[in-house]
Amino acid sequence: MSELSDVIVDYDELNTMKSHFGRLSKEFNNCGANQGAMSDAYGHTRIISAMEEFADNWDDHRKELMEQMKGTEDHVKKVIRGFEKIDSE
Repeated sequence: MSELSDVIVDYDELNTMKSHFGRLSKEFNNCGANQGAMSDAYGHTRIISAMEEFADNWDDHRKELMEQMKGTEDHVKKVIRGFEKIDSE
């Protein structure tokens, strides 16, 4: 037979982590808003084309990162709910 040990859950840390992922996701969502506004400042068409390609690639990767951050935030929420349920029993 094995002994059960106490698990100490730091809810403040888990809630801080959840909050950070939520804020990061919002920041990533907002950072794509001004991509097209700078094209006049680039001047040369090759620079404009390269920057547009970079922006498109960044947009794809940014969306993927946002999804991963949202998924991690959701997992942390589930962990918190699970431990809260156990603590209430």
